[in-house]
Amino acid sequence: MDLKTKTPEQLELIISRHRDAGKMTAELCVAAMAELSTRIVKGFELKRAIDHLIEAAKTGAPTDFKHLAIASGVFDESKDNWGNWVTGALNLDRLCIYCVHNELPQLTAMLGNAGGKTNEAVCEGFLKGLDAAGIEYSGDARAIYEQHREVCIRWGRTA
Repeated sequence: MDLKTKTPEQLELIISRHRDAGKMTAELCVAAMAELSTRIVKGFELKRAIDHLIEAAKTGAPTDFKHLAIASGVFDESKDNWGNWVTGALNLDRLCIYCVHNELPQLTAMLGNAGGKTNEAVCEGFLKGLDAAGIEYSGDARAIYEQHREVCIRWGRTA
């Protein structure tokens, strides 16, 4: 199957079917994730987003959705108005999947609200990313989020 001819939506469907079947490590799924990571959708550049989150992990300073949107190419402060459309274009699930298959910690744990604070919506959203990446978890959403954030910061100190 030539994955280069598939749309991002088709690639995401391949990935979701493998996730539902518990086969995230299958060759086709891994190849679909690799191909999806090269796509720019709605201005979102995965590599730029990952680099931004790695920098946040290295410094131990959380970032927010606006800074990630700027770093990833989704949002340009000089011509765009900030709105809910922006966070929908960030493709956080894709970031979580990329982290799993590139043996990185779940870098989206470095995301919070403006000023680095986190609310329950951020923690719940983080769990949705774990679900998308096929990562099992149990417990309180905030505790899981904080645990992953600490892993990112520890990892960032050595990266």
